[in-house]
Amino acid sequence: MNVRPNPKQMQIAVDRFNAKHAVGDTVRFWTGPREGAPKEGRIRFEAQVMGGHTAVVYVEGVGSIALSHVEGN
Repeated sequence: MNVRPNPKQMQIAVDRFNAKHAVGDTVRFWTGPREGAPKEGRIRFEAQVMGGHTAVVYVEGVGSIALSHVEGN
């Protein structure tokens, strides 16, 4: 059974990610399950909690990627 993080946990994840990664940094990510080689892209906007339900970062040309799908978050 998967347990969803609560809003406080998601905000902590976002704050930690933003402390380590700046807008313009390159990140490796998966758009689906973390299988195979990740893609790379540059951060366009700081990470945030989207809609109160998912911690995401915005990648140029891709859109929002869940932090759970970003390597080294």
